[in-house]
Amino acid sequence: MKPAISVIMSVYNGETYLAEAIESVINQTFKNWELIVINDCSTDSTSEILAGFASKDERIKVHTNEVNLKLPSSLNKAISLSIGKYIARMDADDICLPDRLEKQYKFMEENREIDMSSCRFMTVKNGVYMSGGAGGRCDNQALRTMLLVANPILHPGVIAKAEVMKKLGYDTTLTCTEDLELWTRMAMENFKMQILPECLLIYRLHDKQITSTTLERQHTEVLKIQNKYYASLLEAMDKEMQEFYIDGIYFRKNVDLDKFLQYVRWIRTAACKKIGKDTINYALLEILAEYKRNGLPKKNVLKAMINFNPFFLAKEIIRRKKAAQKDIEKCFKVAKDIGLKQTAGTMEFPIFEK
Repeated sequence: MKPAISVIMSVYNGETYLAEAIESVINQTFKNWELIVINDCSTDSTSEILAGFASKDERIKVHTNEVNLKLPSSLNKAISLSIGKYIARMDADDICLPDRLEKQYKFMEENREIDMSSCRFMTVKNGVYMSGGAGGRCDNQALRTMLLVANPILHPGVIAKAEVMKKLGYDTTLTCTEDLELWTRMAMENFKMQILPECLLIYRLHDKQITSTTLERQHTEVLKIQNKYYASLLEAMDKEMQEFYIDGIYFRKNVDLDKFLQYVRWIRTAACKKIGKDTINYALLEILAEYKRNGLPKKNVLKAMINFNPFFLAKEIIRRKKAAQKDIEKCFKVAKDIGLKQTAGTMEFPIFEK
């Protein structure tokens, strides 16, 4: 029987968590899948682990690269080998919750206009689990807009139409931002994206992740991607704006309130008639909330907030708090159902918190 979903995974020296990741796919309530794993020249016991699983389950198909191709090329290889109606991403260090594929398949089947969707998730680090992405908007327009300031889409939680993934593929010139590039390209080509507000994945945070070891390359690649995205969706950023954008907006390491307010005025003007006013303000408020989390003094937060319509502020903060609470409650229920004990949570939008 032809699989409905092709789960694709690339792994390089992933022996620590690989078995747990594969077992989480095997234990899905949805059974009509294939798992295509690209072993990207691992030198640890990854090969033996993969061989053991493949010998027991014919749905698991392992392909070993002759040379180390890196993640984007390996994922493209997996896509080319896939035969499912949908393609779902999975990393070798994450855990699918048991009903992930069942719920994502149902969502895609019931929303045929959606080309790609992701999900809510829990993070785990040092044995402590937390909710991820709680309260954010899930609709296509919000995601397109949020992509101007962040990456709101969890890569290993994605499911997409196979024909879309086969048509677009990943940009193999990139080393650690291939997902952001693909999402922005989808947005530029008017493919529809959405997030299913269900907690379906445990996303592992650890020191060996690409995202924690390649910061300088990330900066270069993100700026390249976002320059193209801004030029397509709004207008090009000048050199001064680019310098602030990478540290002050996307990575939010250096907070300069005056430059942030300058960016606010610029992007609102650039977005006029192209993006809804409330949607662009939603994205800007998300950045301000992140500044608050990172220690921006309350007086500076209030100084920035007077640049937002008070009716919008009240409406959005109420919406965000209600949505976050609902998402976190779902997350805690999932945690309880699967027996997790060390769990923490937050409202994740502390604009008005002390």
